[in-house]
Amino acid sequence: MRVVAGRYAISAELGRGGMGVVWRAEDTVLGRPVALKELATPPGTSLERVMREARTAGRLNDPGVVTVYDVVSEQGATFIVMELVVAPTLADVIERAGPLDNRRVAALGLQVLGALESAHAAGIVHRDVKPSNIMVLPGDRVKLADFGIARALDDPSLTQTGGVMGSPGYMAPELFAGAGPSPAADLWSLGATLFHAAEGRAPFQRTTTAATLHAIMYEQPVLERTRGPLADAVRGLLTQSAADRLTAPELRRLLEAARAGGVSAPPSRTAWLATPSPATVDGPPKGKRRLPLVLTGVAVAVIAALGAIFLLKPDRTTPAPVAAPASTSATPTPTTPKHSTKKPTPSPSTSATSATPSSSTADKPHPAEVPLIRYHQSDGGHFSGTKKVSPPAGFTKEGVFGSLVEKAEPGTRKLFACKVKDQKDWFTSTDQSGKCEGQQALGLLGHLYANPPSWGTARPIYRCNAGASHFDSLDAGCEGKTKELLLGYVVV
Repeated sequence: MRVVAGRYAISAELGRGGMGVVWRAEDTVLGRPVALKELATPPGTSLERVMREARTAGRLNDPGVVTVYDVVSEQGATFIVMELVVAPTLADVIERAGPLDNRRVAALGLQVLGALESAHAAGIVHRDVKPSNIMVLPGDRVKLADFGIARALDDPSLTQTGGVMGSPGYMAPELFAGAGPSPAADLWSLGATLFHAAEGRAPFQRTTTAATLHAIMYEQPVLERTRGPLADAVRGLLTQSAADRLTAPELRRLLEAARAGGVSAPPSRTAWLATPSPATVDGPPKGKRRLPLVLTGVAVAVIAALGAIFLLKPDRTTPAPVAAPASTSATPTPTTPKHSTKKPTPSPSTSATSATPSSSTADKPHPAEVPLIRYHQSDGGHFSGTKKVSPPAGFTKEGVFGSLVEKAEPGTRKLFACKVKDQKDWFTSTDQSGKCEGQQALGLLGHLYANPPSWGTARPIYRCNAGASHFDSLDAGCEGKTKELLLGYVVV
């Protein structure tokens, strides 16, 4: 039997992950069962820093936190001795049960929020809030595990290869831009966790780390099952700007309303994007440039800031780092396109993307929605589709922009899926004649708003030109390519 520090007798392995192995052990001095986490410390990690962070976490005394008893180092290995909690994680619960009831999600979220508030008051940031770090005990009591461990291993003086401390799918966007961990970042992670619990799927997780980073920076996940105060809470947490994110007291009020079964709540004070630049409708698409990997700009800056290396294959020599959506300030050299399009109906300039329901619209049933999904091909082509118009063969789902409404409503316009004749170039159009600006019409995708609707939250969506192909984007800068026009607004 292996004994650590002459005191902790290991009896069985409980699990393992990116941060190490968890053992079941017996504290032979106090005669109590404990969990022993053997950390997988990267080469060059400061042992002193790991010990300090673990001891700081050990000072937390909250019923919603897995208690840290001790931290020891032996034969080059570091062990954190913790309270033994034999219970499934929230990730396990979701995997077995699927999406959870909104009231239950709110009740669980309130407990996690309480644990985070205690930690933040003590100057401690968790850094890795996610379903697999939340233990769900009988009676739906919650304990949050791994306080301080992600931060302890993330030494900014180190440059690591192929690793990111924390779980990318639950990390706030500002962390990828080089900002330090903060309470607001923890609340973002809680928002992603609440989304996962309520919808049964991780909001940003993709098949690769690069695609996950793109989703966090550019996409807004669509809530399909969640309504009322819980939806307001999730949306208010998953904002790009930490300054616009819900505060803990604001979040608590929304979660308490959701736990009580509330169906509506005051709109959050959030804005989904930094104020976009005024959008204008240009002429026919100009320029012929190969579409890059969608992560070329932002991901390179993100990955460099993290000190992590991913094997991307950008197809432009010098990527332009993008920290936030911005207007396109340089005009590309135009070349004659192989096709011409009619000039679309002018679109309105962008404005604030959230609105307070008026008394005349607050009680009106929301129209049926249909998610607008972005797909891509391996050769760089893109397609925006809905259940009404499926993508051609060879396309892979990339993410969800938001939702269109299925039927025409006041203030909406038709959005069509189109294809340039005799070319592998797909695009969307608001040509209300349905003729796709003289090109091939594939079908009606749905209806999008010309201005943000009064009853909910919306984001502007743009048609972009990469030269050899078109694509749609929520980024006002078209991810470094040419912005053709503002199509309208999708509901989120």
